[in-house]
Amino acid sequence: MRTKVYLDEGTKGFLILLLISQLFFTNGLILFVGLALFYILFYNLQQPLKPSVFTITLIYHFLQISAGVWQSNNLGNDINYRSDSTDYAILSSYVGLLFIFLPIIYYQNKIPKLSLSQLKKHADRISIDKTFKAYVVGFVAMNALTGIAFLVPSLTQIIFSLGNIKWFLFLLFGFQSILKNRKRKEFYIFCALEFVMGFYSYFSDFKTIIFFIAILLLSLLTIIKINKMLIAFVTLILLFFAGVFWTSIKGEYRLFLNKGSKTQSVQVEKADALNKLIELSENQNASTFTGATENFLDRLQYTYHLAKTMDRVPKVIPYQYGANLGSTLAFVFTPRVLNPNKGVYDASVRASKYTGIQYAGIKKGVSVSLGYFADGYIDFGYIGMYIPLLILGFIYGKSYFYFIKKSSNNYIFNFAVVGAIYLELFAFESDSIFLIGRLYVNLLIFFLLKIFFFPKIMAYIQMPLKKIEA
Repeated sequence: MRTKVYLDEGTKGFLILLLISQLFFTNGLILFVGLALFYILFYNLQQPLKPSVFTITLIYHFLQISAGVWQSNNLGNDINYRSDSTDYAILSSYVGLLFIFLPIIYYQNKIPKLSLSQLKKHADRISIDKTFKAYVVGFVAMNALTGIAFLVPSLTQIIFSLGNIKWFLFLLFGFQSILKNRKRKEFYIFCALEFVMGFYSYFSDFKTIIFFIAILLLSLLTIIKINKMLIAFVTLILLFFAGVFWTSIKGEYRLFLNKGSKTQSVQVEKADALNKLIELSENQNASTFTGATENFLDRLQYTYHLAKTMDRVPKVIPYQYGANLGSTLAFVFTPRVLNPNKGVYDASVRASKYTGIQYAGIKKGVSVSLGYFADGYIDFGYIGMYIPLLILGFIYGKSYFYFIKKSSNNYIFNFAVVGAIYLELFAFESDSIFLIGRLYVNLLIFFLLKIFFFPKIMAYIQMPLKKIEA
């Protein structure tokens, strides 16, 4: 039974060639170091037939860090063309990945190793028909619930965490569909439906289904052959062009969705939104696409704010020595009932203060986050910033291991649980208040679900003893 994903000789050769090729680009040494570090973390984190939710987080963090180099290379500019600290910010971020993911890898190693036949036995203990029914109910109910989340500000975070029940059921259904080779048609239909419905969202939620599908596929990965590697490489290129295309129409499309109200809301009918999307797609040309490439890389990268923060702290603003973290924890853990004047958090205020760039705030329908790596730097500087990242990694790993072992007696069920809990924390750009707040509420809600809801759903979907689905 393998403890690591097996790479055939063709894949090893391709990856080595890709790594060496980084040295021939501008800023090649930075790219080489970043990719080498990514290889090491990915190889140890993504273990055969184990959950891959943190692998998605690693990949997205790596992309958002490396995109800063790609952006400067694409423009033909020096890497520090916008900030004297860009190179330090990128290298510091690569190192930060070690402090976050090493504790997670430690707990990933503690999860019992399963063979594919063992995993299929766990899948056979659950009825795919009943799981599908539960998912359909969750799909309808949770989409309706999250649709009203912002109408009740005091319950918004709780509602969004409850909305993750839908994704738990999606993963539970998806794992069974793949392992049992059943209800593939229904699975594909709902994947397409989730993708299309994601466009009727101010926050581009169509990406979410792509990430959850990736969780399913990577979790079942045991061997990487060169043909699969090339398919994955081509897929990444296609996703890049899709991202550039979306960037070229996103601004005008969002303006249409909120009817120019400067709010992060959708105020048009779904049919009208779809028609507008088609209209904008038909009006694209080569010049628009070229400009969108720069905009896409600028949106993808998120080390710029860290670099600008390093420019200003401590030269302009002194280190906060924990005060920044303290205010974050106070905001997250103080209930509004105890602080009626708590107000609505505006991430743009903190971003503007520490970067020196005056961003519009939520009153104008804009929210710009500083990024949680920068939050750590503000308090503790170049070296001390890694301490909160290490603590976060242990919180991730310990809670992840708890839900893997305790959610139920079925590993397929438990894989789905952790995927639903942690995926929304995938972004490097996340503000510390958002990150800690969502993690706290998700862990609390899913702990309560483990006690009160999971036993009931397991009783409903579990196959009777001695009865295995054909």
